[in-house]
Amino acid sequence: MDYRFIDSNIFIEVYARSGDKAEKAKSLLTKNQSLFTTNLVISEVEWVLRAAYKLDRRKISRYLKKILVSDIKIDDKKLLINVLNYYEMNNVDWTDCLNMFLLKGKDISIVYSYDNGLNKFNWIKRLEP
Repeated sequence: MDYRFIDSNIFIEVYARSGDKAEKAKSLLTKNQSLFTTNLVISEVEWVLRAAYKLDRRKISRYLKKILVSDIKIDDKKLLINVLNYYEMNNVDWTDCLNMFLLKGKDISIVYSYDNGLNKFNWIKRLEP
């Protein structure tokens, strides 16, 4: 299948902006095409919506869920859905959440970090060097 990559700015146009570019981006996403994106793009979308557009966690979660339940192909989509569910229900950083779920999938339970926020993930043990 001949996939076409969707970058984060397309999603930002759809969920945070209005105008001609936003309408074209919406049209692209609603067409039945072979679209592909990555977990890095999903992470960037979360960051831009939170940091630049100051959206709250509920809105961000709703927008990310729309991406994840769409027909867009994303490697590790099931992982991202689990990350989103945890992110939505807990006051955790998206990137921390993604990293901790990636570690969980690799059976890594020891994490060296000064980030106390990682203590919210009960399957890891955070150690300081």
